[in-house]
Amino acid sequence: PSSNTLPRPLMSFMDDTAPRDPQLLQLVHAIASSSLISDNSVSLQSSIDSSSLKVTAGLDDAESIEQLGPIIKQISETNKQEAFLDQLDAFIRKKDGEIERMCNANYQEFVHSVDQLLKVRQGSLQLKRNIANLNNAVRETGTEVADKKQKLLEVRKVQYNLEKTMDSIQDSLIVLELAESVRLRIENGKYYAALKILGRLQNQHLRNVSQYSFAKYLEESIPVMQDMIKDSVNAQLKEWLYKLRSTSRKVGMLAMKYMQERQDRWRQRTAENPKLKSLQHHNVNSAIEMAVNEGNESNILDEVNIDFEPLYRCIHVHNTLGMQDEFKNSYEEDRRAQANLALTVPLNLQDGNMDNFETLLQDIVGFFIIEHVIMHSTTDFRSQAEVDALWEMVTTKVIAVISNSLRGCRDPELFLKIKYSLLIFNQTLEGFNYPVKQLHETLLALFQRYSELLINQYSEVFERIVQEDECMPMTVANQEELEEVMQFTRYQPERDIIKRNGFPFTLPFSKVFPTCCRDVSIFVHQFYQFAEGFSQTHGEMDDILKKAVDSLLISKVNAILLKKLESTNLSQIVQIIINIEYFESTCPDFEMLLMETRSFHRAGPIQLRATSTFKETRQTAEKRIFRVVNLKLDEFLELSEYDWMAQERQDQPSSYLFDLVTFLTNVINAALLNLPESIKSLIYFDALDHLSHAMMDLLLDHNEPALTDIALQNFDVDVRFLEDFVKNLGDPTIVDTFLELRQVSLLTLVQSDNAEEFLNPQLKNKKYSRVQPQHAVIVMEK
Repeated sequence: PSSNTLPRPLMSFMDDTAPRDPQLLQLVHAIASSSLISDNSVSLQSSIDSSSLKVTAGLDDAESIEQLGPIIKQISETNKQEAFLDQLDAFIRKKDGEIERMCNANYQEFVHSVDQLLKVRQGSLQLKRNIANLNNAVRETGTEVADKKQKLLEVRKVQYNLEKTMDSIQDSLIVLELAESVRLRIENGKYYAALKILGRLQNQHLRNVSQYSFAKYLEESIPVMQDMIKDSVNAQLKEWLYKLRSTSRKVGMLAMKYMQERQDRWRQRTAENPKLKSLQHHNVNSAIEMAVNEGNESNILDEVNIDFEPLYRCIHVHNTLGMQDEFKNSYEEDRRAQANLALTVPLNLQDGNMDNFETLLQDIVGFFIIEHVIMHSTTDFRSQAEVDALWEMVTTKVIAVISNSLRGCRDPELFLKIKYSLLIFNQTLEGFNYPVKQLHETLLALFQRYSELLINQYSEVFERIVQEDECMPMTVANQEELEEVMQFTRYQPERDIIKRNGFPFTLPFSKVFPTCCRDVSIFVHQFYQFAEGFSQTHGEMDDILKKAVDSLLISKVNAILLKKLESTNLSQIVQIIINIEYFESTCPDFEMLLMETRSFHRAGPIQLRATSTFKETRQTAEKRIFRVVNLKLDEFLELSEYDWMAQERQDQPSSYLFDLVTFLTNVINAALLNLPESIKSLIYFDALDHLSHAMMDLLLDHNEPALTDIALQNFDVDVRFLEDFVKNLGDPTIVDTFLELRQVSLLTLVQSDNAEEFLNPQLKNKKYSRVQPQHAVIVMEK
């Protein structure tokens, strides 16, 4: 209603047909809403005030007019519509009046403003049209652009999908190519590379295509393929281990062969080179020997081509699978089983067949050389403790096998063969840093058995030689036999004698002497054959050998010869004395032999007790000859029949004396021929002295209380006969043997009635120096 009072331009502006600004409409409604403040109702007024404030605040905040909704709703709920409308009309009229007054007061300015506003409106309309045109143009262009944009978005979406598809295809292709690569590598045996690729597939590439079924299939197949690879390399390793057994034997054979050559080379060098001779007592593998032979050793694996690839491949595969501990345990069990299998070879050393024993040692040497190579060519696979434990187990069983095989064996040669093989075995593995203390102790135990058997064997040999000796001078048929005797004894006959007498040639000693000398040399040589290689205990062995040689010479040779002295055969006793003299004189040679063959680091002389023992036996033998000769003389004296009351003089000596002198002559010219002159003189002296005392006993016999001068003269004939015999012997030491008998006879015959000469010391010492007073008294009384 108030629009009639407005100027036309304003009314035109408010015309319904005119374009209405939404903000202006909101302002009118807000003004209308704010008119509620003048309501008389206090509650309504307060509600309207708060609502108006909200509306104003909402307009100020450029919020939507929708905030009036709750106010209108509140009016409707309180049935105040009429009151609200009345208040609104009153507010409008009031405002119309205010507008009218304002317009009237500022009409010109208002008109001018309206004109300006109209102009602005016209400009704005033109601008609106231009904008509308531009908007249409932009809309048309925008529509086209929007269409193109939509198409672009669709194309980009397709492109994105294509790119995603291409990426997926590329990832899938990579996965498939890797899967194919795994297959090819498995077929070609490149298991370690295949496992690496499987790891990349599992940890990297399959994640990019995990949404596809083939990826799930591949992922499920990876453990199967890993197990397949593991089984394949394990199978190859089993085959490799099976072939390794024969290869190990070849390695062991070559290693022991090289060690034997090395020993021979060292022995030859130290023997031929004067500068190295002092090093002979150093064994192979000693620091000295290794320094001298440095650079001369060859690598066994250069000759035996062992392909360790199956083992290394298996190690890499199990390490990659994280199963290294399981594989190490499996390998340890397999190798232990192989070692036990090698030790189950039937072995009977007592049959003399060393082939199985040599094969066993070669297998073990090759086995542990390969273990040494594996331990030093891998990392964290075979520890020193594991290999040492396996070595200790094998060593214990080898010792048990040897001990069981040699139980009851009495063949020293077999022990010597085993020693040679076992020593090379020890030295070979010692060169690879394996501990051989147990085996060395076994060798020492074998040596003790060997020395006992050797001593027993030679004891039997010496006993048989001495027992079977005929105690006759040995005869050599030619120069070769003589040189063989001279090789083992110090006997050196004069060439002139040999040239003059020719062959066959009779030696002073019997066969027992050179035979025993030869066997002593052989015994010493065989003893040190076993002792070779035992430098640490060589001193003990030297002592054992010295005692053994002494024992053989004393307990066997000397003891049996001493027992043979009981024989009454004078020629045998004489031959025994000769043999003993040669044994006694050869003992220094035996001592020199022991000093030359003993260990280098020992010094000082060696003295055999056999020397003094043979000397004592020789003296006993000489006494035995004295007894035998004297007994024979006693037998002749028993045949004497002296008539102490004889009245008829005899010009010839007693008949028994002829036999007695013949016996003594034969003793001198035959039985005692080869004895030294000193011994012969001693025997002659003792025999004649015994004869002299025996005849003196006959003269002094208490059973014959009296004798005649004729009987004494006849007795003196016998004495003079014996003196003539002694003089013919040409030995001045025995000329006066019967002097006392003759002086007693002379004294009795000449001084039987007058003993003044005998009682005169000067005359007694001159004529009767040998006569004992008691003997002279008895004879004179008779």
